[in-house]
Amino acid sequence: MVSKIKEVIKIKKKIGILTSNFFDPAGQRLIYGGAERYGIELTKLLLDLGYEVEWWQVGSGWIRDLMNNVKIKSIPVTESPYETMPTLNQAFLERAVDIDYAIYFVTFLAYPQVKEKSISISHGIYWDYPSFDNLIDGDNGRQEWLRRLKIALSGPDRVISVDTSTIEWVRATWPGLSHKFEYIPNFVDLAKFNPEGRKPILEQKPIRVIFPRRITTVRGINEVVRTAEIMTKEVKNLEFHIVGRGHHDQVEKELMKWASEHERIYYYWQPPEMMPEIYREMDIALIPTKAAEGTSLSCLEAMASGCVVISSYVGGLSDLVFNDYNGLLIKPTTQNLVQAIYSLLEDTDRAKRLSKNGVEVARAFSLDCWRESWKTVLQEVFN
Repeated sequence: MVSKIKEVIKIKKKIGILTSNFFDPAGQRLIYGGAERYGIELTKLLLDLGYEVEWWQVGSGWIRDLMNNVKIKSIPVTESPYETMPTLNQAFLERAVDIDYAIYFVTFLAYPQVKEKSISISHGIYWDYPSFDNLIDGDNGRQEWLRRLKIALSGPDRVISVDTSTIEWVRATWPGLSHKFEYIPNFVDLAKFNPEGRKPILEQKPIRVIFPRRITTVRGINEVVRTAEIMTKEVKNLEFHIVGRGHHDQVEKELMKWASEHERIYYYWQPPEMMPEIYREMDIALIPTKAAEGTSLSCLEAMASGCVVISSYVGGLSDLVFNDYNGLLIKPTTQNLVQAIYSLLEDTDRAKRLSKNGVEVARAFSLDCWRESWKTVLQEVFN
């Protein structure tokens, strides 16, 4: 009897993670933004804790290897009424029959039902841009969208929020739901992202400005493009580096063509393991998000590496950047970006102070702290 009990105890518990897209729906192109990097680190943590892990997403039925014998399986559904995916939600419950626990990687995927013993993750407010109303049929659909969102937030045992702005929004909208939330901000791996070996800020020539983000309008790419055009004409020892992927190959091709037509403007992308070296070569990092932002990994990594961060007061960015202490917070317009960069070029002592404080603040968001916070929640919900 004792041996049988020991045998049962050794059986690994399996966690199923539901997301919308880790690969593109065809299963050919790995999407590697901040959320996907978060997913990789979460998977590593779960494996270290002894769980089996499998991922599920939208697709045509293909299965891919994600990492360390972790599979990602696709479900052939595409409908997303009112910015929810109830068909994907139901198919996950029906197909992932051998999982013990569930993590809904995006909050709206927890509608309309969740598996018993489940956690969902909020990566920040994503409904704060003007065209969002068009996706939910304007005023006519807003009440239905809100109804579905409330159900999605109510179902899981715990909702992990990467920022405080989402928690405050829920507290103001549905006060009875705030107890569901646990604030675990995003992370930076300080062993990789640090200022060791870098040259002093603004003393190297040329001075380098980086935009290390996805190439989308809500991340501020249009304003950065215009800023780069203006400033490389006016400041001869200034370079702009736009480093990130677009949602489509065509976007990347167009940006590469544009950069090739301008002196000292470069567009490229690198895998995450190359970014620590790139940050150490940069002086100023632009994080001019216009909407749909949590606690940006690129913001934390740039700060930890000693770059001076110019950011916007959107989403969770104000959880990371304190204006004129460890960076600059601005309204994300071309004019404001130009003025902010000039203010740093004209006051190098200020820039060095912001850089030093940024490194110190980043230490509070270490990957080790993030893992410990997640361990506590997993023990409380899954055990």
